[in-house]
Amino acid sequence: MAALPNFRIDTSSTESGTTIKLAGELDSATCGELVARFEQLLAEGSGEIAVDLDEVTFIDSAGLRAIIVIERAARERDIAVAIRTPPGPVADLLQLTGIREQVELSPRVDEPPPAAPFHERVELELARDPHAPARARAELREAIADGVGESDRATLTLLTSELVTNAVIHAAPDAGETVGLRITRYPDRVRIEVTDPGSGFELGNLPPRPRDFGGHGLVVVDGLSNRWGTIRTGAGGGFCVWFELDLGAAKAGELDAAEPAEQSVAAEPSVAAEPSVAAEG
Repeated sequence: MAALPNFRIDTSSTESGTTIKLAGELDSATCGELVARFEQLLAEGSGEIAVDLDEVTFIDSAGLRAIIVIERAARERDIAVAIRTPPGPVADLLQLTGIREQVELSPRVDEPPPAAPFHERVELELARDPHAPARARAELREAIADGVGESDRATLTLLTSELVTNAVIHAAPDAGETVGLRITRYPDRVRIEVTDPGSGFELGNLPPRPRDFGGHGLVVVDGLSNRWGTIRTGAGGGFCVWFELDLGAAKAGELDAAEPAEQSVAAEPSVAAEPSVAAEG
C-alpha cells in the first residue's frame, strides 16, 4: 500500500498580521482544519491574514472551496486576506476557483471501455472514510509514475480524487463500506473507474451541493477529462463512475468553456475485492 502524504498547518504572527502556512495535500479531509484555523484568527482579531500555499502539493475542489469561503468571510468583515500561491500544477488548479455554480453535465451512458489491449491494470478497494481520496491519490501516483507527463499526472490525480471524494461524501445508504478503484493504462490514455455496490445517482437527481465544501467534483471531471460516464454494474446492482484522459493531448477545455460530451453513462464489471496488478499480454 502506498504511503499517505502528511498535511501540516502552522500559524505565525508579526506586527503586520498573521500567516497560515500549509504543507501537504489540501482536500476534503483537511480543508475543514484550514477554515477552522482561519475562523479562530478572525475571532481573535488578528488583523491582516495571509494563507501561504507554497508547500501545498495537491488541492482538490473541496480545498478550492475552502479558499473561496475564507476570501468571502474576510471580505464580509473588511479584513485583508492574501493567498500566496506556488508555481506549477497547484497554481494551475487554483484557476478552477471560477467553477460555475450551474453547469450542464453530459456523461456517456452505458458506453463500454476501450477494446484495445491495455499495458497495465491496478484494482483495489479502499475503506469508505475521509482518508480514501488521499489513499487513492497515493496509489494512482505509484501506478503512473513512469511514462505519464507532469501535466497529465496532475489532472489524473485531481480527477481521481474528485470521484473518490464524491463516493465517500455523497454515498447512498446502500453504498457499502468500501470504494473500488480501477486504474487502467492504455497506450494512449488512462481510464479511472470508481465503483461501489450502491444504487448510485441519476444525472437529473444529483444530491444538492454542500453549503461549505465540495459539491463541484463532477463539474471538474466534466471540464478536464476527455470523456466520462456512469454505469450500473453486475446483476446484483452496483454503480461505477469513470473518466478517461488522453495522454499528451489537449484536454476537454476550460471549465467555463467545456464542450458538452455525448450523452451516455457506462460501467463494467465491479472492481476486484483484493488489490491486484494485471498486465495483458
